[in-house]
Amino acid sequence: MKVSVDVVLDMNALLPVPDIVAETTLLRDAVGSFVAWPSDLICIDDQTPVKPASKDKGILQRGESIASQRQVPSQDQSQQVSQKGSRVPPKKKVPVRKFVPRYRQCLETLVGTSDLMNDGIRQIDVDEIVFGFPCTETIGLEDMEQIFHHRELGISVMHSYIRMLFDKLMRGNQLSNRFRFVSSSRVSGATISREPDSVREHLVERFRTTASTESLYLLPYNTGCHWLLLAINPIKEVVYYLNSVDGDWTNYPEMKLVIDTSIQVFRCQRGARVPRSRSNNINWIKVQCPQQQNGIDCGYFVLMFIKEIIQMNEIEIPITYFDQYNCPYYSPRQLEELKEELCQYFIELIIL
Repeated sequence: MKVSVDVVLDMNALLPVPDIVAETTLLRDAVGSFVAWPSDLICIDDQTPVKPASKDKGILQRGESIASQRQVPSQDQSQQVSQKGSRVPPKKKVPVRKFVPRYRQCLETLVGTSDLMNDGIRQIDVDEIVFGFPCTETIGLEDMEQIFHHRELGISVMHSYIRMLFDKLMRGNQLSNRFRFVSSSRVSGATISREPDSVREHLVERFRTTASTESLYLLPYNTGCHWLLLAINPIKEVVYYLNSVDGDWTNYPEMKLVIDTSIQVFRCQRGARVPRSRSNNINWIKVQCPQQQNGIDCGYFVLMFIKEIIQMNEIEIPITYFDQYNCPYYSPRQLEELKEELCQYFIELIIL
């Protein structure tokens, strides 16, 4: 028999039947493909799908359910019923395939059998190219439970997802020049209240990396109890404000003051000239982005904004947000898929 390999728990496990054609012996190298598997090592929990008569339908296609092969009559069968003059029976409703968070389930199992259950920690190194300075994110049981139980996200999880986006979408290509990140641990409501001058110096130093090219700086900003996204273009002196709850930047005057003065200092250092009428007027734009439906999704929404901005590869964000992603809110499934991406990344990093 053949099986599809979706998730691997033991990265050193061997295939029970080596793939001679693909020269594959390790199970991890077969993820996403079909491999031969002894029938006595297969445990079937759900109903086994009926094999279609046509050889071309032997493998389920993307978006196709088992019921779609087993229950829906073929075109020839439908025509035969019509020709006989019989009443065509109502079509059976094909159930929507339920989303199964396999990587999350896998990671939860691994965490449950690791020293994280006894105050253990894992460290994820973040390259200097991501935030402008090398740093290490510490992941503990509390951080994992934020993902497993859909709780409010902390900085470590937010930064881990950003590193994943950089590795998957930006590393080694031009996107790393068009989009840059600002660390939430360096710029937040807490750090601005405590040491605004240091925050300003950090922002100006970060902006210097774009002195010769136009870039968009993505800053997941934590006010102290809420996440929002600031997308800053220091060359054009524009700040896009994306908040998943109603309200604008006037609710955070200290934040706006530090961002504005940082852009003005950067303007002076690069010798740019602007009309006196707008020398103190940084252009802030409130983007009509998806809005959260509860009190804990702000971090997830910010990560969705970041991912979609990078995927669009546009450093100018429309006021009505991008047409391809414009919606009133993100569905629970979309947020589950985001968490699934991060769980898969943690497994790939072999942090457990």
